[in-house]
Amino acid sequence: MPEAQGPAQLPRDVLGRPPKELKRLAREGCWAGSHAGRARLYPRLIQRVSCRLVTPDALVYRDVAARLFGKPSVSSHPLPEFLEGCPVPTYCLSPHGVTALKKILICVGALFPDITHSPLLPALAALLLHYSEDEAQCFESLSRLIASNAPHAAYIDQSFLAHQASCMTFGDLASKHCPAAHRLIAGAADNVLEVYSEWLSWLFPGLPFGYAVRVLDVFLLEGQKVLYRIALALLKQFRLSAAPAGPQGSDVKAELQAFVRNIAEHVTVDKLLERAFGIRLFSRKEIWLLHMANRKALVERGITVVQRRFYTCCEGYEPTVLLIKTTEGEVCGAFLSSDWAERKKSGATSGFFGTGECFVFTVRPEAERYEWVLIKKPELAKAVPRSRQRSPSPAPESPPGSSRASRSSSPNHLAVPSPQGRGRLSPFLAIRHFLLPSKTASMFMSGSRDGIVIGGGGGQALSLDASLLRGHTEHCETFDNPPLCQENFQVQLLEVWGFQRA
Repeated sequence: MPEAQGPAQLPRDVLGRPPKELKRLAREGCWAGSHAGRARLYPRLIQRVSCRLVTPDALVYRDVAARLFGKPSVSSHPLPEFLEGCPVPTYCLSPHGVTALKKILICVGALFPDITHSPLLPALAALLLHYSEDEAQCFESLSRLIASNAPHAAYIDQSFLAHQASCMTFGDLASKHCPAAHRLIAGAADNVLEVYSEWLSWLFPGLPFGYAVRVLDVFLLEGQKVLYRIALALLKQFRLSAAPAGPQGSDVKAELQAFVRNIAEHVTVDKLLERAFGIRLFSRKEIWLLHMANRKALVERGITVVQRRFYTCCEGYEPTVLLIKTTEGEVCGAFLSSDWAERKKSGATSGFFGTGECFVFTVRPEAERYEWVLIKKPELAKAVPRSRQRSPSPAPESPPGSSRASRSSSPNHLAVPSPQGRGRLSPFLAIRHFLLPSKTASMFMSGSRDGIVIGGGGGQALSLDASLLRGHTEHCETFDNPPLCQENFQVQLLEVWGFQRA
């Protein structure tokens, strides 16, 4: 680690000081002069954080780590899913320390299954690991911050919804407390919220190590409000020191990141903290209320788990296999022929798309497959006349939302093939090539902010709500299937397997 600034100056009775004086000492860098001093103080400060009664501690970590990894230095496990897309800084850790960091994060994922998105967590773990006796103590400290139940004093956002609400809250604060910088960014960026969505990354891992630990000094005492303060101070300093050359054509996001990385060239850490705590910010409760209001607005706009986790992870793969295990132990799913990105072509409506390759199935208690109804009953469809195929407008019988074109580019191939072998209809043809008895025979897959639907017409073969936690199944005309499991079910596990062509 970089050398500390000077000799340790920790008063013997520092933890006995009144809260206001303790905050003043942290802001002034009372324990910034010694890494050893921080190592003595950090665990004791975190022990004072109010948290849930049942919170995993060092003993729990040792037990779980022994079961997961066997030998302490061996770990071939992947990082938890909630860290997908989140930076994992190592902050000068040795190779052994990086392995320890990975083990801690894996155990956090195992013991805190409710965490679905947390960009701040890996940076905090890496920093705290420097000032902990071992992995177990670092894990215990991190667990207490995760499980904090102090009123209006959250430490770590633990879901995409909470993180997005924090970004909106920072945007509101920037507009009020940094109007000049806010106007500058609004003039240079197409989407101001997209710039503010990275405000946490300005601090962790954006700031150099010496600045990051000074932020951590006060963060452990004051919670997330400190992070808003430091980010606002950085925004103000950015406008003064490294403003873009002009409002047009500037990559503000990249310039902000470069500015933060080189912050030492513009302002000292003491001056940065002084300016941060000089901002007349809202009270902790008022910021919490603003955060809750933004969170509610996001929910009303449909920013939920299904938008972030399901669509983002599945787009770009074609086809995909959806697997669901219910809390009753039943297993069912669907083979889906089209990329979920196709849903965007329907605009605001939740139109159906996909092809006759789609089918639904059950695995447990019995294995059954239910294909497109026209494959088993080809007599229900007839070829679209060639004159209609050339028409620029779709046939009136063609249902809306069937967007995928045939793999054949020649009009001569756009006809229903004569039944061969068992008389099966080729599922590779798109629906627009047939005159169907009803629109409901082509409702393959649909996705919106309210959830996802597989199969339609008279019912839905599979539907999941926006939380991906509750579902419904019933007979539908597209697949002519019975309910795939208990009609109203709760999801225990959900997997999507994607395929890409070489």
